[in-house]
This record gives sequence, structure tokens and C-alpha cells, in this order.
Amino acid sequence: MKKGISLTVFAGFCAFGTYLILDNPTPIEAISNEVSTSTATVAEQNNATSLFEPLSQPNSKALELAKLKLAKRQCKQQSLKATQVAADHSQIEAAIKQALKDGDSLEDILSYSELVKISYRSFNTLVINAIKENAEQQFQYASSVNILKSWQGLEVIDYFDADTINQLTAINGPLSQNTGSMMFNVPLPEQVNKTALYKLLDNNDDFNTYLKTPFKIGPSRLISPSILFLANAHTLSLTEFENAISSKEFTVNDIAVALKSNLPNDYLTALISQPAQLNGSPTAMSDDFMDEQLYLNLADVAVSEFNVPILKLLSERGIEPTNQPNVFTAMDIAIVNLKGSSNSEVQPLESKHLETLSYLKNKGYRAHGELVRDTPNDRLLMLKSSFLPSSLLFVGDQVANDAFSQFKDLKLIPNNQAFKRKEKDNSVISKALSAYERQKQQAKKITPECETIDQRINSLEAIKTRSQALEELETLEAQQGLLTPNMLQEIDPVQVHNWQFLHLNDYKYQTSTQYQAFKEAIVEKDLNTVATITQTAKLSTHQTNMLLAATIENPQQLTSIWQNRVDPTAPENLYVFTKLALEQWQTLADNGFDFSLKDMQNNDMYFYASMHSNAAVEFLMSLAVTHDFSKPGLDILDQALEQSYNTQTLADYMPSALKLVEQYEPNHFRRAQRLKVFVPDVYEELIKLEPKLAPKDGTVMNNYQYSAY
Repeated sequence: MKKGISLTVFAGFCAFGTYLILDNPTPIEAISNEVSTSTATVAEQNNATSLFEPLSQPNSKALELAKLKLAKRQCKQQSLKATQVAADHSQIEAAIKQALKDGDSLEDILSYSELVKISYRSFNTLVINAIKENAEQQFQYASSVNILKSWQGLEVIDYFDADTINQLTAINGPLSQNTGSMMFNVPLPEQVNKTALYKLLDNNDDFNTYLKTPFKIGPSRLISPSILFLANAHTLSLTEFENAISSKEFTVNDIAVALKSNLPNDYLTALISQPAQLNGSPTAMSDDFMDEQLYLNLADVAVSEFNVPILKLLSERGIEPTNQPNVFTAMDIAIVNLKGSSNSEVQPLESKHLETLSYLKNKGYRAHGELVRDTPNDRLLMLKSSFLPSSLLFVGDQVANDAFSQFKDLKLIPNNQAFKRKEKDNSVISKALSAYERQKQQAKKITPECETIDQRINSLEAIKTRSQALEELETLEAQQGLLTPNMLQEIDPVQVHNWQFLHLNDYKYQTSTQYQAFKEAIVEKDLNTVATITQTAKLSTHQTNMLLAATIENPQQLTSIWQNRVDPTAPENLYVFTKLALEQWQTLADNGFDFSLKDMQNNDMYFYASMHSNAAVEFLMSLAVTHDFSKPGLDILDQALEQSYNTQTLADYMPSALKLVEQYEPNHFRRAQRLKVFVPDVYEELIKLEPKLAPKDGTVMNNYQYSAY
């Protein structure tokens, strides 16, 4: 059976746009998109030609609010542009890449790191990215996923069947691979198809052409015929392997993947003995977001695998592990790869680890770090290269004690020893930093009007913030003692919800009965056990939440169990329904699900349907689900009126809400009054639908609005 994520499912995600979630745009791309959207929105406003045009009708609150909200959008556009400039490091990145090409040392380049404060990225990150991008230029990359159609032997990976290839190649273009993207692990086959493995060798023109992907096969996030071959080559005998590679050339990327794939050393020796490209920086593993590392050469990779025989072989060919005392060293790489799941945990030290540490010590390698505590009973080492990602590790008498004996005699390099420039010079990096700083300062300038725009809007709208509303409740309780929902309803139904939030811990959460057995039964889909527990004992709130989620996932088998709970406990909330497609609501109904349920705070399904769609409201009405207008808190008409105000458009479910209401209440008229004052066009639409909602003269607007916690 296949394990792990299905590439067919992944390809489907890509084809239907879900991939955008998996491969998020870089900060500069995301900000650029938001700037474009904001610009388009502002351009649609045809009534104002400047940010703060004088009002032609100073007594019109509606016009004044429209002007202020337009100004706020334009202020936001200014702010987004400033953010865009701050996130644009292209000049600095280009300067660093050029400095590296010119032969400047990493130590010299990093000396500029404290001259200017860089937003959204550290200077070190820009340097690491520049190293990787420069290294990539030595390799050939596919410009489109369509190359998969021409590659032979892809079936060596179980997931690369014809259907998956067709779906992936339908994407048109590259499978973008950002450092921050989610990554899918695609496992290597347990039984390798040797026929497919040999077919990989028939890809003559693009044997070493790499495709960037958001999935990881073995240790590599690049795929190519060469990488797929080496990642599965362990299935061949040594003689078969030597014969197979005799007519091919391999790059430093290929050999790095072979090292990371735990290919036996005899095989690695044969591979390195080929006329292979041994120099240069491998890039196949270096942008793994979850475990990012940097390797400047193959010897660094060998250190990460604690492979001393290969280190010695590479040394004979003039390739030594990195040793830049004020940047990072191979000893730092070894320490990173000894880390456990936390910064104070070390993997059990095996002979290969001890042999590698000894090898590096004898070669004079030191580690970055310092002795942070040194008392007779408590010594603590902090091992960290300020440049190398994920390198922090603590070992000592009390922390990671088993490994401390191996590290206590390490020769250490203080991180503060590295030289940092205090002034800019004439270098290309200094000029780029100056240009970045200048552009950021210019874009950061905000007009005084923008600084006060929110305050002016809040003053005009007279809507209390959530914190103000909560403070009022606390003051009222201090003065009057215990409040009740009915008392708060007279102030405003929103205050009922705010009061419920304040007293969330006062709600009685039903205690658990057979919690672990119930949880295991849900997970294992043991329906008999689930049914027995639900029909013999009152479920806890948490158990109810679990059962509701499981019922939504499997309505055919679990709805009857849900409906037949003994003394049913209310679920904590029903927000899950706001995210479900209406088809799922219908499937639940078809299986007997009763939509007349309420949550722990007595909110019914109409409360949540209004957050979903008009169709959801009409769906409940079609089932004759009643809406209790007598309960304190917002009703569906309150919600429709608030949404109409916030969106400046009559809520699409307003006609449905009006059909449900039996009697108009003061809170309805207060919200209608707000529409009349600030959004007269929407108010006119409302009154055409229901003239009885016209507020009387002197009606005061509502000062509270609901916001989900």
C-alpha cells in the first residue's frame, strides 16, 4: 500500500488553485498584490480627487463618512507602498551576489550586516539566498513541469503514474518552490522497479536537468533522472552500479543526494571516481524550509552524514569542509546535525558521530559558541553560529549531559569576534544599503491626516470598540452586581455576546465519561463503541465537539448516533458550519441531521447561517427550522442590518430575515437609523422592502457592533 501524500491528490490541488495555499507568495509578491488591489479599489471611487477634499455638504454625515473612508483606503495604499519598498531587497541581493562573484569573502560581506536595519529579512538570510542563487547557475533547470512528459523511467517512483503526470503537466509552467512553502514528502519505493531504474539512464539530453518541486523525494527537493537514479541505486549490486554509471556524468547535486540517501560507501567511491563535477555548492537540499541548512561543498554534506571515509576521499581530491572561523565551520555543521527535537537535546552518539568529531578536531576545526555558565556543579555550553540556520544547541552538566563530555573540550569561537563595519564605504553593498534605506525612509512618510484618520472615523461613527464595550460591562457589574442577558438586551444585543465572552469560564463544561475510550473509538471509527457510550452516558462538551466533527465527516454512519445521544450536551459552537459547502448541509439533512440545534451559548443555526450565505438561510427555512427571536442576543435581522452597514450593500439574506421576524424591536430600529444616517441608499432599499422598519424621529443609533471572538 502506498504511504504518504498522493501525488494525484497534490496534482488536483495544483490544478484547482489550492496550490496557492501550499506555495505562498514571497512577502514582496504578496504586498505587491495587495497594493494592486488597493489601487484598483481607490480608482473606482470617482467622487474625490484628493485625499482630504473639503466637504461640499458639511452637515451630511453620510458624505463625510464616505470621504473619510475613501481617505482611509488611500492612506492604506500609501502604507502598503511603504511596506512594499521595505520588503524589496532586490538591490541588496544583487549587490551581495555580485560581491560573491567578485571573490569577496563571506566574512567581509557579513561585516556590512549592521549598517542598515533591513525589514522582513535578515542580512544573513539575504547572504544565504545569494549563495544559493549563485550556486544554481552551475546547473541546468527545467522551465516547465512539461519536462516530465519526456522523462523516461519516472515509474520508478510509485506515485508517478500516467494520471499523475498528466495532471501535473496540465499546470503549464514551473512548480514554484518558495522557501516558505509547504512541502510534501514522497517516499521512495520499498521494492525498486529495476527496469524503470535503468530507463532513467536513457534520458541522455536532460539526465542532469533539474525540476524544482514543492515535494521532496528522498533527501532532495529537486528531481531529475540522475537524482531519481541515485536515490534508488542501492537496489543494484556494486558491479551493476559501476556499469550503469560508466557512461554518465554526475553533478555535485547528484553526488550530494547520493550521500544524503545513505548509498553505501563503495558505491559513493565509484561515483566520486567518475569524471564527475566535484566542485561547487550543492543546492538540492539547501532550501528545505523545515530543516534548512547550507552546504558550500560536498565535504560539508559528508560532515552532515558523519561519513569520515568519504571525507578522506574528498580530501584526496582537494575538497575540504568549510572552515570560516568568523562565519561557520564544519564543526558547526556537525553540531546542527546532532541536534535532537529541541535546542537542549542531542541524538545518541554513535561511533560514526564520535569518529567525525575526532576527525574535525584533529584537523583543527572549532565551533562557534561560548561557555555561558561555569561553576563547579553547573557548566553550560551554548553552541551556535550566528550565520548558520538552526544551529543553536545547549549542552552541559544539567542539559544533554550524555553529550557534554564530547563537547566540553571543543575549542570555541565567540560570535562577537566577527568584525562589523560602523560606517558605509564605496562598495557596491554599501551603495545598495544606502539606496534601500533612502527609499524606505521616503516611502515611510505619512501625512498628518493619515495619522488621525481612524480617530476621525471612530468619532463620526460613534461605534464603541470591543475593549470599550467590555470595560463598560465590567464597570456595570461592579456597580450593579450580577447582570443578566435580559438586562443587557435592553442596552444592546451585542452586549449579551460580549458578556458571554467575559464569562466564558463560567459556562458549565460537562465533564467527560470514558473520555479516552470514546476518543479512540472516534479515531478508529469503532461505531459500536461510539453508539454504546453516547446512548448510555451524557457526553462532555469536548466529546460532543468530537462527535459533531466526525458526524460532519461521515454523516451516513454517524448521524443516527448523533441524533440519539442521551441527554444531549450542546456543542461549544457551530462555526464549522460557516465553512461547509451547502451540499454538505444537504447531505447531513438527507441522513436525518436535525438543524434545530443550539450551541453552548444558546445561538441557533440561523446565527451561523447568516455568516454563510442567503442560500444557507433559505435552506434552514425550507426545513422549517424555527428562529427564536425571544432569546437575548443578536437575531438574524440584527445581523442582516449590521452586515448591510459594514458592506454598504443590503445583505442578500435581508428578504429571508424579514420573512422570519414576527415583531420589530428597538435594536432593529437603532440599526436602521444608522443606515439612514450613514448609508442612505441602502436604507432606501431596506424601506422599500419593509416600510415598517423606518425609525421614528429621535431614534438613537446603535453604538455597538458584533465581532466574533
